[in-house]
Amino acid sequence: MSSGTIGRRRGGRLSAATKAVLDQGDRLVPPLLMLTLLSGVIDAVSLLGLGHVFVANMTGNLVLVGLSLTGAPGSWAAGPVVALGGFVVGALLVRAVAPRRAGHRALLGVCAALEAALFVVAALASYDGGVLPILLCAVALGMQNAAVRRLGLAGLTTTVMTSTLTGLVADRAERRTASTSRRQALSVLTLVAGAGAGAVAVRWAGTPWTLTAVAVLAVAVAVTVSVVGPPGPGG
Repeated sequence: MSSGTIGRRRGGRLSAATKAVLDQGDRLVPPLLMLTLLSGVIDAVSLLGLGHVFVANMTGNLVLVGLSLTGAPGSWAAGPVVALGGFVVGALLVRAVAPRRAGHRALLGVCAALEAALFVVAALASYDGGVLPILLCAVALGMQNAAVRRLGLAGLTTTVMTSTLTGLVADRAERRTASTSRRQALSVLTLVAGAGAGAVAVRWAGTPWTLTAVAVLAVAVAVTVSVVGPPGPGG
């Protein structure tokens, strides 16, 4: 057998393996966009219904903590600090509990199911006010961020839109693919849509019912992950 034939066969196997990985990533795009929508809704809920705090966008919380340290009018330290702590706890849970070799779909599905449970408890706790709903929602989003980060799907972070926008605008063409650009654009638009939907829902249905709707969306993500197709590499 010639070296050229062996090289073509090896190249074919590598191409097939690469295609399988890309196909698996494409199958995860719908549930990840659903999680992006969830992030927009939940931050709208936390800003409008839980005390002007973020539970998905930790950059915003760091700014709020800085404002509170200077005694800025209207600033509130407890909410942002609780959200930051809950987010860290959620991310650490995924790091400590989820096996490193856990399949992408299994990890995402379990995290979405746990998020749904936390949102239901947060909805019940929101009737009494306080920081418990903030803590529960932040833990849920910390888990989500850690799970999505482990997936490493380019252009879909579900919450961190600063880097997504920067990549969409500033990256040179040779550093990104058409699919990555589409994912980045869809992520930004989906987050905006989620925030708008969350604001409308809080205004018309109230915070507890909107949190319940977010829990239903998380369940839909878990179900979608289970039916996106047969497991591929990492799935």
